[in-house]
Amino acid sequence: MIDQGDMEERFDDLETSLRQLNRGVDAMGARVDVACDEVLALQGQLSSVVAELSGVSHAVGRVEESLLQLGQRFEAFTDQYAKDQARALAEAELTRLTIDWHARFEQRRKTRALAHGLVHALTKDALERDVVDKDLVAACAQERMLMEPDFWLGPAMVSIAAGHLGKLSQMRRARAQSYSLDQARSNLFFTLTCTRLGELDEAARWMDRYLQSLDPYALDEDFHVVLDAVACNELGAQAHAYTRQAMERWLDRLGLAQASTLTKQVAHHMSELGRKLPEKRFEELSRVCAGDWDELRRGWEWATIPEATLLHLHRAFPGDHDKKPSGHAASALDALIDRHDADEAALASRIRYLELVVEYGGDEKAARDEHTVQQAATTPVDLRTLLVNAVFVPEAVRLGEEARLLSLRAVWSQVLSTSRAYVEHSRRLLPPEIDVTWGEWRRPLPADPNVSLPEKLLVSELCGLIEESTRKQVESVRLNRGRLIIAAAVSLASAVTAFLVSRGTPRVTVILLGITAVVWAVAEWRRVPVRKQELSREGRDKARTGTAALRRALGQRTEFFTAWRKNLDAARGLEDWAKGAWRGEAGALERSARGDSGREEAQE
Repeated sequence: MIDQGDMEERFDDLETSLRQLNRGVDAMGARVDVACDEVLALQGQLSSVVAELSGVSHAVGRVEESLLQLGQRFEAFTDQYAKDQARALAEAELTRLTIDWHARFEQRRKTRALAHGLVHALTKDALERDVVDKDLVAACAQERMLMEPDFWLGPAMVSIAAGHLGKLSQMRRARAQSYSLDQARSNLFFTLTCTRLGELDEAARWMDRYLQSLDPYALDEDFHVVLDAVACNELGAQAHAYTRQAMERWLDRLGLAQASTLTKQVAHHMSELGRKLPEKRFEELSRVCAGDWDELRRGWEWATIPEATLLHLHRAFPGDHDKKPSGHAASALDALIDRHDADEAALASRIRYLELVVEYGGDEKAARDEHTVQQAATTPVDLRTLLVNAVFVPEAVRLGEEARLLSLRAVWSQVLSTSRAYVEHSRRLLPPEIDVTWGEWRRPLPADPNVSLPEKLLVSELCGLIEESTRKQVESVRLNRGRLIIAAAVSLASAVTAFLVSRGTPRVTVILLGITAVVWAVAEWRRVPVRKQELSREGRDKARTGTAALRRALGQRTEFFTAWRKNLDAARGLEDWAKGAWRGEAGALERSARGDSGREEAQE
């Protein structure tokens, strides 16, 4: 037993230890309080730092926004500065080139100004009434010629002045000199001046010479304006006939020299006018059609080309040209006088580009694009391209309706032959009947939309075939007796074996094998009715889908072939359109077609 003294001693030691522990806890509490105070101070510091960071972030956002705006302003400033620099440089170069232009071609400017006055009808009237001194006119014209001896317009003006004065020998010599300097422009100049003076027979002779001097591979804007004047009969009937004959000769020449024939170009543009068959418009018919649907679609689209071409001609040639002002010959003459010669063209083109740079405020890209467009509009083209564009792309040429109608007359035989070819190709692709199919069901149907079809009978036939096919599939689903027998045998064997084997893993294995055999037998028993229900449901869905598709396809068959035949019948509208009473020359298109066809047959 422990005596009382030892107990007291042990209690004193325990008390002492407790006091030391209490003091340690107090010291620890003090340190914890100090740490809490430090944590609170740190939290305050962190809050102030977060507030400062928020302010800094806001300030940084404002700085970024200011920098972005500054960058945009700087970019706009540099862009505008570059444009201002380009504009200043363009103005400086334009001033220099203008001075150079006047230094080199000032005499031509004066010659052109005098030419505008000499070719005016009032000038001749003033000379005949002695309002203007004839000798002064002759002197001015001769001075212009002497100041610019290599300029074709100088001797041309001398010939005009000599004609006004009745000096025929001088007029012929001056014409010959002008002709030697620039054959095409001289011919056109005398054509237009004779027209302005009312000398249409003389104008026709000069027109014939002008046409002979042209290159059908490079017809410039002068010919475009002349074609307008010829089409409006401003140069007389004889000049009109000469132009038609020249165009026919040129077409024959181009046809022999170029691989791409006029007929191919016309066919290409006419095919682009044709309508495309919408993909979803006859979707059900394309699904049940057993034949080549792409071939049917192509034939349908080809049938639309003649009618589409006719609609295009109605838009391109509305027949209101009588309401438009004439004066093409006068404008052609003024434009010819002001047209730059070859030695002026490069400098004039550069001056025009600089003027565009100034107009666009230094935007060189916009000025370059506009200059390219203007240059392309004056680029010479071959006759075939001009005629085809005049008919099918009228916005690409600067021709009036009468001139474009004259172009149409030149290619009318190709338009008619192409239309007939497309119609013939389309008729060959139009089948007498089409085969429609849905699964195993297949029936030929007439392609004639006027033949009525027994829709209910066809739908019932398709539905009956699908139901019969479904019934056979359902009846083919039967129990697998072999599986049932094997499952029953395995189950019975497992039950007997389970009583014979000892407890443990073997018995568990045998029991699991028996349970598996029972589940297998039940699954096989349940499989048959479930599968029959699935097949019956699928059969009903197939019948519903098939009959609905067949009904829609039968309706689309009527619409498809009705539109096809209607488009084929509309092809005759092109030939009827040529007989329109609004054209100034009744039957001209038919005569043009017969003449061109005869010429083609003779060539063949």
